[in-house]
Amino acid sequence: MTKLATVTKKLLAPLAISISLFTASAPFAPTANAQAAVTLKAPIYGVTLDDLSNINAIITSLSKLPYRPTVRVVFDPGTTAAEYYPSLVKLHMVANVMGEIMDSYYFPTDINTYTARTKELVNGLNGTVDVWEIANEINGEWLRQNPDGTNSVVNAEETQIGQMVAAASSIVKAAGGKTAVTLYYNDDSKGNNCWEKPQDYWKTWPTTFLPASVRQSADYALFSYYPYQDCPGLSPSWSSDFSALESIFPNAKVGFGEIGTSSTGAPSSVQTGLIKSYYPMVNSFKDPKFIGGFFWWYYAEEMVPYTKTYWSTLDQTIAPLKVPQ
Repeated sequence: MTKLATVTKKLLAPLAISISLFTASAPFAPTANAQAAVTLKAPIYGVTLDDLSNINAIITSLSKLPYRPTVRVVFDPGTTAAEYYPSLVKLHMVANVMGEIMDSYYFPTDINTYTARTKELVNGLNGTVDVWEIANEINGEWLRQNPDGTNSVVNAEETQIGQMVAAASSIVKAAGGKTAVTLYYNDDSKGNNCWEKPQDYWKTWPTTFLPASVRQSADYALFSYYPYQDCPGLSPSWSSDFSALESIFPNAKVGFGEIGTSSTGAPSSVQTGLIKSYYPMVNSFKDPKFIGGFFWWYYAEEMVPYTKTYWSTLDQTIAPLKVPQ
């Protein structure tokens, strides 16, 4: 099935970012009070930033949350590490940072492009990023040039994607960094799925297309979960699903790398329900490897400034939960 809603989610804000991301271009200054990368404390209360143009209001909003959050910054094609650096320095003062090297919608078709982008970001943003998301929704069929191709075509293209992730992993690990792999949750193992091809199944994609070295060395293994419109009708059993994820990535901590809806226009009851249902899992879910995460996609659009209703929902939801330690 073609996930039009997923494509919409990827298109709405990012297309405008290359135009309005930075209010002023700052010189690249690697010593501008950058803090060293840190080990993330659990649980992780994550949010996603796909637009940094309103950086001062973002900083204020983040600093008012009950606990130090972790922000996932989406790095867009056509931008440079130097452009992001001043904002990343500011962000790192009030939040931990996970850098998404390339969003799944923009994933390239050749290894040279992905390798070069990874090198530029890892070298250029050294000290401002705590975890590198080297694979975003990596098993989504929309990453392929031919989403509905023959089995031989699909297998060849997925093998290339796995090789790109392996190259990025090597670059990050060589620099002493930590890696995260995010899988698109598209099958509940009960006969319900929203994948295009069986190869896209989150349980089998990593063991088929990712080298064992990448799976062994990953620090975080995460799910992207969009149950409203994008991939509806699933009945997750998170305990068994995360156990399966841990068996695939045996040295990784697990959680959610992305939750949300395909549009800011989704009913408020749906969006509020997701926030209130998932962030509290850090208190109720007993898996010792579970770190939370969640990384609500529309933080910049829906929770900045902090006077917005969704910010209050997030604030009130997180406040009574576990303190990161």
